[in-house]
Amino acid sequence: MPPAAGAAPGTNPAPPSDPMRLPGDMPPPPMGAAPRPAGGGGPAPDATPSPSLALGLEAAQAALDACTADGLRVGVAVVDSAGQLHVGLIAEGARPGRIYTAVRKDLVALAFKTPTSEVQAKLAAGDPAAAALVKPNMMTVAGAVPLMAGDQLLGAIGVSGATSQQDEKCAVAGAAKIKAKLK
Repeated sequence: MPPAAGAAPGTNPAPPSDPMRLPGDMPPPPMGAAPRPAGGGGPAPDATPSPSLALGLEAAQAALDACTADGLRVGVAVVDSAGQLHVGLIAEGARPGRIYTAVRKDLVALAFKTPTSEVQAKLAAGDPAAAALVKPNMMTVAGAVPLMAGDQLLGAIGVSGATSQQDEKCAVAGAAKIKAKLK
């Protein structure tokens, strides 16, 4: 496929606007793309607000442990404030796709800056303002909560694999584990 109008040869054109894509669903670089020069020739470090990798992993493990203690086999996803997957864990024996479903719940928690159970309630009540924010790549059922440092949105943690109420209970446990450490 030729580059998009205005795109330099050998570069990736902007990805198509597809509401079913998750953040990070990008095609691979073109086969003829020149390698990046060594020693800092790459892009600047990402400045997207997010919990640290250590905190994301701690939250995901706490959520997984909370569900496992109740005999639930789930997947847990922690995303940054742009919706990029930061940490994904899945319990042994959990069904496939749980992390991806958790990410779709996370996108709701990010867009609304509130637990997905609250969004689900607004939609059930027919709130048109809430409905206008929902995109096709979102799953608007309970199971995810935002990760906040004061008023700053850092990301979200979502769980999938049990009932949506059980999923959210585990996500809350994961968020609570790191709440005091978020900055």
